Amino acid sequence: MIVVKLKTFIKSLFWHVYSGCPKSSQKLINDRFQICLSCDMLDKRHMQCLVCGCNIGSKKRFLNKLAWADQKCPLDKW
Repeated sequence: MIVVKLKTFIKSLFWHVYSGCPKSSQKLINDRFQICLSCDMLDKRHMQCLVCGCNIGSKKRFLNKLAWADQKCPLDKW
């Protein structure tokens, strides 16, 4: 799982930087977070997506996939 998570993160980071590092608004982060909280593919203990392995949270942090405006849910939920 670590290798898959690292691969997914590097790919996402590359496209995020390539896109100019667009940041999500706090409203968009909150909306995405609510969708993730209701998803059965969220490991709520570690706050990680079980599909892509990315960190999920409601804060504007660099390692939070929801805070990167150019990212999307691997299940097309947002």
